[in-house]
Amino acid sequence: MTTASPLELLRNGINKSCPAFTDLFYARNRYKVPYGGAGSGKSHAVARRLCFRFLNEGVYKKPSGDTQTTHTILVVRKVNRTLKKSCYKLVKNILTKWARKKKLGLNLGDFSFNGTELTITHKETGSQFIFSGMDDPEKIKSIEAITTIWCEECSELNQEDFEQLDLRLRGNHNCVKEMYLTFNPVSDQSWLKKVFFDDPIDGTLTHKSTYLDNIHIDEDYKQVLENKKKTNMRYYKIYGLGDWGTAEGLVFQNVKVRPIKLDDVKHLELVQGLDFGYTNDPSSFNQTYCDWENKKLYIYDGFYEKGMSNTALAEKLKEMLAHRHMTTCDSSEPKSIDSLKAKGCKVRGAMKGPDSINAGVDFLLEFEIVVNSHLVEFKTEFDNYCWSTDKDGKAKNKPVDDFNHFIDSLRYACEHRYIKAKRKPFKIHG
Repeated sequence: MTTASPLELLRNGINKSCPAFTDLFYARNRYKVPYGGAGSGKSHAVARRLCFRFLNEGVYKKPSGDTQTTHTILVVRKVNRTLKKSCYKLVKNILTKWARKKKLGLNLGDFSFNGTELTITHKETGSQFIFSGMDDPEKIKSIEAITTIWCEECSELNQEDFEQLDLRLRGNHNCVKEMYLTFNPVSDQSWLKKVFFDDPIDGTLTHKSTYLDNIHIDEDYKQVLENKKKTNMRYYKIYGLGDWGTAEGLVFQNVKVRPIKLDDVKHLELVQGLDFGYTNDPSSFNQTYCDWENKKLYIYDGFYEKGMSNTALAEKLKEMLAHRHMTTCDSSEPKSIDSLKAKGCKVRGAMKGPDSINAGVDFLLEFEIVVNSHLVEFKTEFDNYCWSTDKDGKAKNKPVDDFNHFIDSLRYACEHRYIKAKRKPFKIHG
């Protein structure tokens, strides 16, 4: 009986754990575009494939002439801070798990994991994973001999980001050069649809997957997605079925994303809002500069994170020097507000009141909203915050209670401007 080699065991294991992606992995296209719904396993599948290449063409092929490839695999997201808890952690966990399987001939000591620089290096061959955000373009330009690029949450990037990365993938490295672009199809106005679907550039292979393709998905998460059929059909179509989202039904269609320089807005009034969260929901804070006369809101900075205690919130506000300015908070948590006050932060509770959500949303719809380009979570909410519908699919005068943590914090921040104003009859905009 022939014993399978470590390489064969690894390949067979990946094919077994990611059966829906086998054809994608063995294609030789330059642009591989795995898109679709949440929970489809596409990010995990791509991470395993890249780990396989990292080992197959480097570690398992000992130096012999030109047979060995030293891989430099670049993994990017729009913002660097989002990588450590996502892609870096995922790749590290995969390599660590494989290193503990004796049949694969690997040892954990073969790898150097640098959580500060966000690199993973195979010590003997020099092959590397490098994780970097597109908010540091100079770092991207300094990386040499890139063999593979993975753009995770690619809908966060703009076309200029893609073009810059595409130019970095060049040279003869004894391997197929490939770029993976993984994303959920939130908007049919995205540059991704135009470049890779409507009139695809040469070398493109698209691959759609949903939670129904993921053999590892847990039943609880599957039920969460199934429930969206009843509570948020737009969400289900995008994140469940992996269909392209449309602007129809979106509450906000007055939002732009671009870099905002402090010098350009610091003369305007600064408002701040905070929506509390912890285990299931994020705490969401925004700093917004308001041009009331010209009806423009500039969302300059903020944070959006789960698991933040009141101590952590106070420390973060002080780090941003935001504790010196008044922040309007969700008044449903008076203990948290008192705690922040005791820790030296200027905070107050929102007034809220009957119909406060509709009144706040109606007020915000009067403005052009500009989001600083590093605030990717805020843009995600604007891309998904939609009107609720009745059983016949007709929009109602009420937003869905979903993708609204940042938007709630923005309502609180601006509350003092509209709470005393005469309210107009609420109506659906757009």
